[in-house]
Amino acid sequence: MKSYTFKLSKLAFAGCIVGILLGIGGIAFTIYRMLAPSLGFSSPQLIIQHIVIIIASLLALVIFPAILIHSVYKVTDKEIILWFGIIKSTFLLKDIESVHLFTKTNKLVVYFKDDRYTVIVVKPEWYNEFVKDICNANKDIRYDDSTPDSDDSDDFSA
Repeated sequence: MKSYTFKLSKLAFAGCIVGILLGIGGIAFTIYRMLAPSLGFSSPQLIIQHIVIIIASLLALVIFPAILIHSVYKVTDKEIILWFGIIKSTFLLKDIESVHLFTKTNKLVVYFKDDRYTVIVVKPEWYNEFVKDICNANKDIRYDDSTPDSDDSDDFSA
């Protein structure tokens, strides 16, 4: 089983870091508020507020690190498994019709028999190896790529 790490954009990576920091900050601030003599557990509404903030902060501390640590594609002999943090998706290789590399936009797209598709988000240097692993597991999968044509240029001269 071969693994390919999910390529997060810089903005998504920064968002995960901010989410982790907000989770830590939410727990620290809530503990501070719970220990403060003037607030503490003075009302039922405040107790519920503390509980909700701690639960939301703990969720952030589970989800965001999981996205950073465990976001991979795994190619087995029967399926492609996508782990995006704590979310797992599987794609059966027998359901894949073709794989297409759009060279102009540098996107690798997997097309399924039921008119669905998914874009593979790994390093572009891994596209060939990824496609090779998929095609070796299922010989019925077509692979093609599109190259930019000279007709696509922005030359409007007559």
